Amino acid sequence: MSALHPLAKGVQHPSPLRHMAPLWLVSAGLFAAPAAWLLQLLISYVLNGDRCDAEQSPHAMLVAVVGIVALATSVLGLWAAYRTWRLTREEGPGDHHEGLATGTGRTRFLGLSGIVSSSIFIIGAAFALLVPILVSSCIVPFF
Repeated sequence: MSALHPLAKGVQHPSPLRHMAPLWLVSAGLFAAPAAWLLQLLISYVLNGDRCDAEQSPHAMLVAVVGIVALATSVLGLWAAYRTWRLTREEGPGDHHEGLATGTGRTRFLGLSGIVSSSIFIIGAAFALLVPILVSSCIVPFF
């Protein structure tokens, strides 16, 4: 007795080239850039939260290093997402517009989603990297 219905045997898997992209590559493409930006945000907040204390400890260099690492990790996530998309781009018919609109090619869709989200988080990490450069260490009240 077969577990599949006779009509289901003729249906192709919605992600036929899923074996071409390893799970770690798909996961890195989806989660590396958001995780790097989140860590950059949390670490920057912890280091910059007490900049106007009596000691005024200089954390600007450490915040800049964390920002550079976050930006590099986000670019690595973009590369992983692009690599996933390139490995599975023949999974379904059509270009990237078709990949976003149809349900076929799930791995290709995950790669394309990783490209979009990584690009957004690269911009966010780059703007957060400007904080130690552009923001003064303490606002002096005028009153």
